[in-house]
Amino acid sequence: MEGPWTHNVLCHSPDVRFGAMNLFPDLVAFDIDGTLLRSDGSLSARVCQAIKGIKCRGCTVVLSTGRPWKQVKTIVEELAVVDYCICLNGASIFKSDGSLLKSNAMPEELTLTGPEIARKLFPNIALAADMADGRHIWDEHFVHDFPSDFEMEPIRVSDALSAIDGPVLTWLLDCKDADPRKVTSTIRGFLPDGIEVRPSGLETPEIVKSGVSKGSALNEVANMTGIAPAQAWAFGDGLNDIEMFQWAGYSFAMENGHPELLSIADRVAPSHDADGIAVVLEDLLVS
Repeated sequence: MEGPWTHNVLCHSPDVRFGAMNLFPDLVAFDIDGTLLRSDGSLSARVCQAIKGIKCRGCTVVLSTGRPWKQVKTIVEELAVVDYCICLNGASIFKSDGSLLKSNAMPEELTLTGPEIARKLFPNIALAADMADGRHIWDEHFVHDFPSDFEMEPIRVSDALSAIDGPVLTWLLDCKDADPRKVTSTIRGFLPDGIEVRPSGLETPEIVKSGVSKGSALNEVANMTGIAPAQAWAFGDGLNDIEMFQWAGYSFAMENGHPELLSIADRVAPSHDADGIAVVLEDLLVS
């Protein structure tokens, strides 16, 4: 059954047709900002209802985001049908009740290596650490571009590097006037095995344990639930969703998404402000 959004289709093959798949997914993963939520940060009743519809059909619902758990909890409560939450782009995995299933901290001996290298290459960079215990330690001059609904209570210090006293999940890099893509590509060539730099979904690149991504975390969830990647769908809009799209059997990029993500998606859904998730899922529920 062809949906009303098919004018936006980008297919890996011209023979791919949504209705012809004849396959209801066992798992659907949703990015949050730019995908699940509208530009004003709201979750529309239509999207909420559509997700509840696939949950009623036995689908496992996963939120997959760059947000920390504290900034996901209220969305989980509003949806009321979420099974798992992948946070900090795969650095931590939670059940919907907030219990931690997996934490992917950087190797202890490399905890400070990445940000030290970043500071040497780009002296004006400001640092922010997401700690494994849930704290956020920021340089005093760290400036973020987080969504407006974030209610962060970071520990502001003169030097985040000297304040680290435990495992770190991610380092965010406030690049000031530098191009984040240039910062990412430059730093990448200097990092040792065990850590890597990647897009965070914002204008702040992040340093994490090597191999940690939304895709790797989804694979962890799939192993817990016995769901094969081929039985999974993913919705997203940013560069931090690439590994998730590569992992999932079928992917939907939002029309408002990054061009690179649009180019690898199986389909392009209407934008988040047009309730694109609901448009796709409603079509699925009646097919």
